[in-house]
Amino acid sequence: MSGLGADRSQSMLEAILESAAGAIIAIDENGIVHSVNPATEKLFGYAAAELVGRNVNILMPEPDHSRHDGYLKHHLATGERHIIGIGRETHARRKDGTIFPIHLSVSGFLVDQKHYFAGIIHDLSARTRLEAEIDRQALLFQTVFDHVPEALLIADPSFHVLLLNPAAERLLVGSDETLAGANLETIFADPQEFVHVGERLDALGAAREPATAPMMARLKGPRGETFPGEVIAAPISGASGMRTGLVILVRDLTNELRREEALLKSQRLEAIGQLTGGIAHDFNNLLTIVTGNLELMDELVTDERARDHARRAQQAADAGARLTNRLLTFARRRRLEPQDVNLNDQVRVMTELLQRTLGETVQLTTVLAADLWTARVDPSEVENAVVNLAINARDAMPNGGKLVIETSNSIFDGQAAGPEAAIVAGDYVRLSVSDNGVGMSRETLARAFEPFFTTKPPGRGTGLGLSTIYGFVKQSNGNVTIYSEVEKGTTVNIYLPRRRADVRPDAQRQPVWVTTAGEGMTILLVEDNPEVRAVALGRLQRLGYGVIEAYTAAEAISILESDAAVTAVFSDVVMPGGLSGFDLARWMRANRPELPVLLTSGFAEDIARGDEPDANQPPMLRKPYTQAELAKMLRQAMVVHGKR
Repeated sequence: MSGLGADRSQSMLEAILESAAGAIIAIDENGIVHSVNPATEKLFGYAAAELVGRNVNILMPEPDHSRHDGYLKHHLATGERHIIGIGRETHARRKDGTIFPIHLSVSGFLVDQKHYFAGIIHDLSARTRLEAEIDRQALLFQTVFDHVPEALLIADPSFHVLLLNPAAERLLVGSDETLAGANLETIFADPQEFVHVGERLDALGAAREPATAPMMARLKGPRGETFPGEVIAAPISGASGMRTGLVILVRDLTNELRREEALLKSQRLEAIGQLTGGIAHDFNNLLTIVTGNLELMDELVTDERARDHARRAQQAADAGARLTNRLLTFARRRRLEPQDVNLNDQVRVMTELLQRTLGETVQLTTVLAADLWTARVDPSEVENAVVNLAINARDAMPNGGKLVIETSNSIFDGQAAGPEAAIVAGDYVRLSVSDNGVGMSRETLARAFEPFFTTKPPGRGTGLGLSTIYGFVKQSNGNVTIYSEVEKGTTVNIYLPRRRADVRPDAQRQPVWVTTAGEGMTILLVEDNPEVRAVALGRLQRLGYGVIEAYTAAEAISILESDAAVTAVFSDVVMPGGLSGFDLARWMRANRPELPVLLTSGFAEDIARGDEPDANQPPMLRKPYTQAELAKMLRQAMVVHGKR
């Protein structure tokens, strides 16, 4: 090569080194720096004169520089290419002491039979920060995705499920199944509804809409049951703006629709009450005219037959007045005369009268709380309510049966389930009348409080009994609920506020749960009503228990047969599938006798137990119950079995 060519090559080499974006460092076999390019000065903060002649280890923190020395020695001794031509990620140190990530590529060459090495260094700080941010966002996404209470699914553009969060698994999937990889169609009870929803999801395409409007559909639960749901989807778009997937939110509307139904029912009864009150008021005015004129006629009429006709007319007018009074009670327009009342005394006074009224085929039992609070209520209305409910119970047991009148103290913490969910939190005195008669269907139960609605034959009932009770209790700032199962019986619960002077300040109340009570223990919760099961699940978890859920006694037995790690069983009594809570308890005595079981029912205990033998009966918790009552009864059940 001519001198001119060599000079040109040298100039080009120097230009390349000067303009290279990466730091380039040349060292000898002892690690002494011979040259650096400007990018090295910029990256490390050293001037070239500060590096040349010094060991390259000043640019490496421990343990990286010891490893680097080892690589050089091993290569020189063996010729193996541990570092030559191979890039690796390591760390470097700037002049100010900052440690930062780098990518290092090393090549070796000979000059005058001496070994030299060139290192090309790229700063990875930006990439590391980006990776850390990606990891942070991924962790944030995963945390939100896993803990958001609503069911979320992520699907590809062809509607195949890629991810689903725990809430979606609980709502849509059985314990031994998965939706991952399945088509979204599998969650819909009606394939045609999925077609309709799918068309709307397809319409999102590359549109700029953030999400679809809520779509209603019937969806499938983990046990094959269906429920009303709401589906909202939003597109996931790639860099090109095209849809790469969907995020789908699924909501169970069961409880929401029940609340709306309860509100509509309440509004309907309110409207009926206003109409009824107006009619009753006007009718009372007419009766006043009729009875007044009859009284005046009585003084003028001397014919005995005419006087007899007038008396009969007066009796009919009096009956009409009583009827309008009951209508006014339903409409909450009749003046009540509240007093401080001990409901135990009321029930005791009425027991003898009721027994004669009910007849010999009805077994009347009273269960009266020893420490019952005082209620502020009109005692005559309480008597009317008990008589009405007792007569209704008798008529529901044409072949005889059991009638139980109970009193108890009830503290509502605002977390009751079922009909009691509408009751404002506070202290109440409960009066319950239970029977084991024919019970009510869901349709009958929905109309039970409507005036003039009755299932009795013509001439056997006015349909005003329950509606009158409803009006009196509401006017007393209380509530009345009905728990009924067809062919099992009915319980009517009247909740009357505790006398205000006796109510303890909130600051003096005992705590209603202990969060560590069940630490390390697992409860098998058996309840077919999803709303009640959700409340029980929340309470058990707040007590510190792990929870396994079952829908029926048969499902609970299957779980217990699998040797699941269960500490105790908490089960409803009346469930679908042909097996009751008592059947489950009997199976457990025979197959898992070491496990305690606590039963719960909306019926009075005598009614719930029915003809069950007294021996070895499990304890029972009456619905609705408080957090403190649940904790206490579970603890007692476990103590008996030596679990605590």
